[in-house]
Amino acid sequence: MKFNKINRILLFGGSQCLVELSKYFIASDSCDLYVYTSDRQLKDIIYGNSATLKTALEYNNIDYCTCTDINNEESLKSLITDSTLGIGLGEDWIFTQDTIGLFDGRLLDLMGVRLPQYRGGAHYTWQILRGNKIGACNLQVVNSDTVQGVFDSGEIIKSKEYFFPASARTPSDYFEHAVIEEVSFIKSFIDEVNSGFDFKFTTLQEGFSQYYPRLNTIKNAFIDWSWSADNIDKFICAFDDPYAGASTFLDEERVFLKKCYSESNEGGFHPFQSGMIYKINNNAIFIATITGTIVVKEVLDLRGKNIMTSIRNGSRFYTPNKELERSQYFFH
Repeated sequence: MKFNKINRILLFGGSQCLVELSKYFIASDSCDLYVYTSDRQLKDIIYGNSATLKTALEYNNIDYCTCTDINNEESLKSLITDSTLGIGLGEDWIFTQDTIGLFDGRLLDLMGVRLPQYRGGAHYTWQILRGNKIGACNLQVVNSDTVQGVFDSGEIIKSKEYFFPASARTPSDYFEHAVIEEVSFIKSFIDEVNSGFDFKFTTLQEGFSQYYPRLNTIKNAFIDWSWSADNIDKFICAFDDPYAGASTFLDEERVFLKKCYSESNEGGFHPFQSGMIYKINNNAIFIATITGTIVVKEVLDLRGKNIMTSIRNGSRFYTPNKELERSQYFFH
């Protein structure tokens, strides 16, 4: 399939990738740019410095339109021509068949994970839990079965895989590297379109499909101190920045742990010791587990205040069974 040369791009959704792509298109002055997002997504923190989508768009002088349902947005129809390309980037809406038809095959969705292995949501959290460092970019044609974060069945028009660096441990690390890959991927696609490249469609191999649900850090991220040090390490990392952190309790107060790593120099501990703080050194606390030590450098209270200086040796982190049970059966 060949596309007409693109003179207008519509970006739908909200993410760091959307902002970085918008900056590129504005700077290159290669086409008209229009951004559509939702009120909910404007509040999302998309940069490690706590900048929201709204802050980033306005700081970079990127015009945008918010709507509750893109299918009812009056301004949309007048913008779509046979030289218009639409790209979904985590959009909040389900495109109706009428809206999809307006684009005549030129409405695409960017999926920044391997497909169909990581369908669903909370992609990088699930990948970190599994120790998976394979990233991917996919552009698929949106159809009436496409439900963002739930299901995708459109044909893939372009894809690539890459590796996250060994230093990537938190979702922020994954996001930071993925944005570079995704922006480069989209720029390459636009160049191919404008050069008259003939794209070949591929379909997803459903036999390899895996689905992982969306997560809510506040409700799902409770630490089970009976796990191995490696699994606790992965769990804390998986809910680190830009999220609130993995939860547990200290002196009957709920706290959030971040900035951790595991080490085994002092060996494993008895299960009765698991969760116990046995050493405080170099602005870090050392926590016993059955297979080794978890070293944590940031402990936050419910207000987000770092309480590291008030933590005492011999104290113990624990998570009530009712919280663990609730966190594992309730998904966002």
